[in-house]
This record gives sequence, structure tokens and C-alpha cells, in this order.
Amino acid sequence: MEEGDLVYVDFDLWIMPDDEEEEPILFDTTDEEKAEEEEIYNEDASYGPTPFVIEEGEILEGFYKALLESEVGEEKSVEVPPDEGIGNRDPGKIELFSRRELDRKGIDPVVGKEVEIDDRRGTVIQATAGRIRIDFNHPLAGKTLRYDFEIVDKPEEEEEIVKAIFEKDFRKSELEIQKEEDALDIVLPDECKYDQGWIVSKYRIVGDLRKYIDVKTINFIEQYVEEDEDDIDEEELEAELEEEVEAELEEKAEEEVNEEE
Repeated sequence: MEEGDLVYVDFDLWIMPDDEEEEPILFDTTDEEKAEEEEIYNEDASYGPTPFVIEEGEILEGFYKALLESEVGEEKSVEVPPDEGIGNRDPGKIELFSRRELDRKGIDPVVGKEVEIDDRRGTVIQATAGRIRIDFNHPLAGKTLRYDFEIVDKPEEEEEIVKAIFEKDFRKSELEIQKEEDALDIVLPDECKYDQGWIVSKYRIVGDLRKYIDVKTINFIEQYVEEDEDDIDEEELEAELEEEVEAELEEKAEEEVNEEE
């Protein structure tokens, strides 16, 4: 492979133990069945080959080097030490909080639980009657990792490249794509209309598309199609209204409880 190549990769990411007698722990995988077997399945995740740009700074250095030395269809394994991975743990990122302070933030400090404080994610590593210690280091900081991987595809056609970039920078979606002369038209899926993350993702998508496709204008098209009254399912509409009413009642109940407190 070469610097800047856009590829699809299947991989298993393992945390290597400090004790050689212990077994590696699977941290991430593109294999849905394996995720279920190892009890790390995430219903919000999209499994299957994942698109990567082989570019320094885009992915972990050790994995980046291994991809450069690989070919499509070649199964490989590489160990990545902390200095070529996430980095070493920083003791300065372990902070102490009072239990009362976390109570005010609505946080139940249980050892091992992941929490978010001031837009930072950390893990509770110690909890006493009055003090809570939280580690804001990345979960893989200080860990030696192992990637078992295979580059399964390298998109060449423009439509394949657009779909791979869209998946890499936003998520896997059904797209309608058309290119005419110097313009690229992409009909967006409905999810883009309601996802706040799309606002940020689209600028990165534009930048990445310009690296791989010779085009002056990129048009993102939102479509709002009027529904035929005959196509409206009355039972489905009634169920949606009931859900909205229930949600409003629950919200009012929570507000009343908060006012009482």
C-alpha cells in the first residue's frame, strides 16, 4: 500500500496482558459474531470491513506502518507498543472528586463505570465514602495492542470512493450519487436531516472527496417528498401520537419531581 490509499480493513484489536500467562482481551472487532462471543457486542456499531485512509496521524502509528507494508487479501498481525499506539498513561489525568460534587452532577460513582464530566470521559477507579478517584486517560493508554487484520478492498471507482468516505467520516448509508462534468451530486439519506453530527461531518467529507475525485462542485441534496394520503398508515400514526403523549407526560412528571426537590 501507499501513503494516502483508501482501503477497507477487517480487524480484531486485542489488549495484550502484562502477564504472559494471561490471555489477550478483545477490545474491538469488525466481526459481529466474534463481538457477541467475546461479549463486547455494541448494538449501535456497524460491523463489517471498515474504511481507513492510510495516512500518518489518521490512525495509530504502529497500525499505520503495518498497513503500508500490506497488500489486499493478505492476513497479518502486528503488535503495537504504547509509544506507537495511544501513548503512556499520564498520572496527571487521574483526578479526585468529592462524592457530594458528583451527586450534584447526577453521577453515581461505581468502580469501573465510565462517566462524563465537563465534556471529558473517564473511568471511576476508586470510590470511598467521601472521595472518588477518576482516571481520564484513554482506556488503551499504556497498553500494548495487537491488530489481526486483512485489507479486503481498495475502492477504485468514484462511486465506491464516495461511499467509503461517507462511511469513514459519518456512517454507512444508502446514497444516490451522480457526477456530471465538474459537479458531484449526492442525495443524502433521511438520517442526515436529524443528526447534529452531520453538520460537522460534511465539511470533512468535502475535504476528503477533493483528495480522491477531480471535481469543482459538490452538492449535498436533501429531498422532502410529499406523501400520498393513501400511503399513510392510520394505526402507525396513532401509535406515534400515543408515544408523543406518553413522552410529554413523563417529562412533566420529571419536572414536578425536580421542583419538589
